[in-house]
This record gives sequence, structure tokens and C-alpha cells, in this order.
Amino acid sequence: MKNYIAFLFITLLLASCAQTKPTFKVEDISLLPKPTSFQLKESSFQFKANTSVVQQDKSQQKAVNYLLGLFKAAAEFNLQVVNKVSENAIVFENVEGLKDGAYTLEVNPTSIMVKASEETGFFNAVQTIRQLLPVDIESKEKVQANWFVPCVVIEDEPRFVWRGMHNDFSRHFIDIDEVKSFLDYMALYKLNTYHMHLTDDQGWRIEIKKYPLLTEKGAWRTPNNQDTICMERAVENKLYTIDEAKFKEIDGERKYGGFFTQEQIKEIVAYADERCITVIPEIDMPGHFKSAIDNYPFLSCNEESGWDTVFTYPTCLGKETTYEFMKNVLSEVIPLFPASYVHIGGDEVNIKSWEKCPNCQKAIKEHGLKNEHELQSFFNRDIEQFLQSKGKQFLGWDEIVEGGLTKEATIMWWRGWRPEAPKKAAENGNDVIITPTDAYYFDYLNEGNTLEKIYNYEPIPEHFTAEEANHVLGIQANLWSEWIPSFKRLQYQAFPRMLAVAENAWVDQERDFEAFNKRVEKQYDRLDMLDVYYYIPAVQGLEKDIAFVDTTEVTLKLAYPLDGVDIYYSLDGSIPTKETIKYNGPFVVNDTITIKARAYRGDKFNDLKTAKVIQKVYKGASSETPKASGLKRWITRGRFKKVEEIKTPTDTNFTKVDSISLGDFKNEKDFSISYQGYFKAEKDGIYEFETRSDGGNLLFIGNEVVVDNGGYHGPRKRHGKIALKKGWHPITIHYKPSENPKMIDVWYALQGEELTPISSSVTGF
Repeated sequence: MKNYIAFLFITLLLASCAQTKPTFKVEDISLLPKPTSFQLKESSFQFKANTSVVQQDKSQQKAVNYLLGLFKAAAEFNLQVVNKVSENAIVFENVEGLKDGAYTLEVNPTSIMVKASEETGFFNAVQTIRQLLPVDIESKEKVQANWFVPCVVIEDEPRFVWRGMHNDFSRHFIDIDEVKSFLDYMALYKLNTYHMHLTDDQGWRIEIKKYPLLTEKGAWRTPNNQDTICMERAVENKLYTIDEAKFKEIDGERKYGGFFTQEQIKEIVAYADERCITVIPEIDMPGHFKSAIDNYPFLSCNEESGWDTVFTYPTCLGKETTYEFMKNVLSEVIPLFPASYVHIGGDEVNIKSWEKCPNCQKAIKEHGLKNEHELQSFFNRDIEQFLQSKGKQFLGWDEIVEGGLTKEATIMWWRGWRPEAPKKAAENGNDVIITPTDAYYFDYLNEGNTLEKIYNYEPIPEHFTAEEANHVLGIQANLWSEWIPSFKRLQYQAFPRMLAVAENAWVDQERDFEAFNKRVEKQYDRLDMLDVYYYIPAVQGLEKDIAFVDTTEVTLKLAYPLDGVDIYYSLDGSIPTKETIKYNGPFVVNDTITIKARAYRGDKFNDLKTAKVIQKVYKGASSETPKASGLKRWITRGRFKKVEEIKTPTDTNFTKVDSISLGDFKNEKDFSISYQGYFKAEKDGIYEFETRSDGGNLLFIGNEVVVDNGGYHGPRKRHGKIALKKGWHPITIHYKPSENPKMIDVWYALQGEELTPISSSVTGF
């Protein structure tokens, strides 16, 4: 009898323990974007096969559908939808007064209560529940899991109405299933606007039935330099591999491309709509139109198609046929996209052909326009009126500010170096979407536009007034696809940086990157379940070639720490894998070799880092001792074809300078600058020199070129290294500016130390 009582007691105890629901810790939870208000309570709610979903209004339908779909796939639960509140239920309830996208969420051990005023609020609440659930909820197949949600009280609302992501389909194409996956990622992080860049010089990606050649031929191209460079990179990095399915033979020639039929566009729009995402089409005009002009040459000024020095020839704005063509195209695009906006591009238009075109010049005169910029604005206003007649709003890149805007136009500010553009638009009463290169261009490498930089970027310009700030609709990150030839590479460029955009589009509060990054790190397991190939921290230490005289120590590290990431490297020029040398600490090199390294997290790896290790011989110091500090500077008038033609003057018509900079010469034309003197090496060692200039420059120590930053180019950096004995060494710098001089700066350091601008403290003559 005693044994039976003991057995019964143990059985009841175990049963009681089985009913105990876990309590979560704050550090167990990662919600992105961060809710406006968050309280964590004891205990949790468990989703079971018999959990019911209480739906009381059609505005809750999309949220309910998404929740049902998650559990159907991952748990094979067929959650029942009812209209009366019951135990073990998730209840959706309409309330008045919450802004669009806002919701409240209260989870207790027996129920979940979701409140919102419209459908996007309910849908956003489901995405929060999704992130509170185990990552297994992302599985497309049944998994065994305990579907607990921590007890929480959340009040949440978005900062901006426009929380966007952009895909460029023209340079490299992703197909409909990949688009759907991308939309699911956006939904998870409460991003609500998807910008489809559908046409450009390199390819036309949307079916237009009136002009069938746009996709029959305009959607397919002979592989260009963007394709070949990606294929070259793919030798060492499979993320650059171009899908063979994107090639086909046309007229006996292998061509790259693809496009969406109008039915596929409808399918994408419907899929996005079920996720409360608005799809914005972009049909770029009047520039970036080569893929159309190639097949309908009457569109250009001289009926020729091709590239000028930088950009392609645009459409002719002096012909009625151009306006007719554009409106016919838009007439087919508009019914496919319920969104309020149609994006017409308007960026980087080469106006030189308009300057020579008699039709364009005639239009300028007839319409009383001042110049070609106003001609483009005339075209924009005409297209805007057409869009308005169809119930649409006009949207373009920030170049459309030049020449004037109507009050109703909206701009996307992308040129970070032109802060006057969004200011001018906002002052005029125009809405602005913030999407500048220096934060939100995700085609830039992660090491350039870093996660921390993006997170800490404040999208509302500091010089905006409160009234102007009200014209900022929101933010958007852009994925231009010149060097993104595959969906895996697109994922690598987007994640985790997309999370910083989601956070800053939603949250208006003080930045705390360390706390944010901890939440990001907890998202990686979820991204693994979603089969997202995200970026992992870069290997640092091989950014530049390494020089040595006898031996040198090489130190590698990650750009930032991340659990589960290891560095592997090779010393023979081979591609490192998890089978090569694992980095465990600094190592010594005493030979000329090539080091290659990359980091791995599971099967994911990052971009390869490579550096040559080069042996140097010390250059002896000069016997000369400078009598004065600083450098001699000569300004030579006249145009040089290249920097190599510049010779150092020998006359005494120089100016003494204490530093190297362009100074007052930024607005000058047709000149060159030469600097000469001595550089002081404080001790024997490897010295690094770096020049930052436009146009071109060369830096010599003695007669040896140490930094070759020649050629004709925009602002860029180049560096070189040399072994110097302690003492003074002759230094010469030649600079040939571009047509719009911007900079000439020279920096130095001992190898491994921080670069410092060259100044009179280390120079003399």
C-alpha cells in the first residue's frame, strides 16, 4: 500500500511538472524591430493542436492567415478559427485610435490578446508572435517542438509609414520564387514597401504587350562586364555564380536575362499584399532607357542607342512619339500595381544629346524653358499629370528636384553628397524618402556600409526644421545588382543590415548599438531556419599587402566577435576551407608568400581576404639635412594628359606649405601640383604611405614610386609600403586633378600603426 501511495504521489508530481510552463529571461528574447514598450511577465502561453484563433473582423484576415500558415507548415496544426472567445486561444480584437501599423499584444498563460485598429497592426503583431516563438516555426516541414510564447505586454507603433527595401532586376535578375522569399523576410521584420526597379539600360524586366520587343529582345543581353566580373569572382567565391537558368540561346547567341509576365507581376503583388507589403514599380525614364531604345530606336534623338562617356543616350524629349511611348507603357503598368506611387527614376540623365538635338532645342524654346534641366522637368510634369489622371502619385530620384517640382511630387534622396536636394524638396512641401548611398546602399560591401554605421545613421537630416521633418515619409535600403548575380549573394548583402533598417524605420529613440547587436546575434538561428545566407564578420589584417625585411608577425581578427565563427587561412595561395589552417593566434612569416583567409560559421563563409607578403630592402637615409620644415609646392598651369607627364620644377617660384591639401584650388581648371622635400623616418622600419585624390597622383621616395594613384578617376585611395632607414628621405608628390578638383591628401604610418596626415612635423626642405 505504501509503495502504491508513493507511486501515485510521484505520478501526480510528474504530471504537475509537465503542466508547468517555462518563464523566459529578457536575454532569451530577440525582437526586431524593438517594440515601443515591452514588459516581460512570468510563465508562458503554449500553442497546441487544439488552440483556437478568435477572428471577429475581416481586417484581421491577413494576420490570421499568416499565423495559420506558420503552424500548418512547422507543426502540422490545423488551428481552428472561431468567432467567440474561449480558453487556450489567440484573440484578435479591433479597437479605435491606434495609428496604422500599431498594435498591442498581451500574452498570458491561457490566452493571447491582439488589438489593433486596422489590418497592418494585426499583421505586425503576428510577426512579433512569430519572433517570440521558437525558431522552428520557420520550418517548411513538420518539426517536434514545444510552441511556447513568453508572457509579455507590448505596446508598439512604427516611426515611419515608408519602411522599404529595393531590388534591382535589370543588372541581374531574380525570379518570382526568390522575390516571394524576400517578401517573407520583409514581413518578418515589419518592412512594408517593396520597390521593384524593373527597367534600365541592361535589361527590361516587365512584359508590355503593346511593345513585345521590350521583353523578346530587351530582356536579354550578350554577357557584359558585370557578368564576366561576377564569373571571375565566382572562381574563388561561389556566391558570385550566375544561375545557368538565367541564360538562353537566342539567334545562335548565348544571352543573359529574364522578365516577369504581367500575370507573374499580379502574383507578386498579391503575395505581397497578403503580407501587408505595398509594391512600387519603377520604370526608369527618360534616361537609363537603352534596353528600350535598342529595340525602338525612334525614341532617341538621333535614332541611335548606346553609351556616351558615362551614361547612355536618353530618350528624345522633343518628339511626341517619346511621350506617347512612355504613356502607353505606363498604361499597362498602372493596372498591375494598386500602390499609390509609380516611380519614374529620372536619375543620371545624360543631357548632352539634348543640347545638340534640334527637336529638344525647339521644345525648350516653344515651352519657354531655360535649359535642358527644365526640359526634363517639363517631361516630368507631363508624365505626372498623366499619372494623376490614373489616380497615381509621381515619385522619382532626387535629380528631379533640378528644374522644379510640383507640390505633389515625391523624391527619393539617394545622393548623400547633395544634401540640398532633400532640403529643397521639403521646403517646397514635397515628401521625401531617405535612401542615401552612405547608409542605405546595400550593394556596397558590408565592410563599407557597416551594420553599426547603418544603425547609428539618423535619417532625418539635422538641418531640417520640424515642419520639413514631417515630409520625411521614411527610409529605404537599395540592392543594386551589378555585383549581385545570385539570390544567395543578395541575401549576403542584405543580412544582417536589413535589420538595422527595420529598426530605424520603426523605432525613434536613442541608439544603443551593443544592445541592438545582441538582439541581431539571436536572429541568426532564425535566419538559418529560413535558409538565409547572411554576412558574417570580415577577416581583418589582410586589407593591404604586408612588407617585411627579415620577418614579420601576422595577426588576423574578426571585424566583430560572433559565436561559432572561426578563421581559416592558407599560405600557398590556395582558397582556404575548413580543412586548411585554423587561425589560433599570430604567426610569423619570413618569406614572400600569398596569404588568403576567410571566416566560417557552419557552412557559411564570407568574402575571401588576400594579401601578399613582400620582402623589402632598406633604403638608406639621405646625407642631406633640411634647413626648413614643410614642403616646396609648385603650381603649374596647363593641361596634362596624365600624371606621369608632370616633371618637378627646378625654379625657385615655389610656396612653402606645412601640409598637403587642395585648399583654394577646388574651383581651378587646367593645373597640376608638385610637392618636394624630405620625409623624416623616426626609426628603421616599414613605412606605409597613402594618397587620397581625384584625377591622379604619384608619390616617390627618392626615385622609387611608392604610391601609384594614377589614371583618370574620381576620389579614391591608394597605398604603398617601403623599408626606410632612420633619417631624412627625399619625397616627391605629383597631382593631376580631374575636371572638378576635389582632393589631394597624403598620409603615412609605420606598418601596423594608425595613418597620420603628412605635415611639417615630419617634412622639410
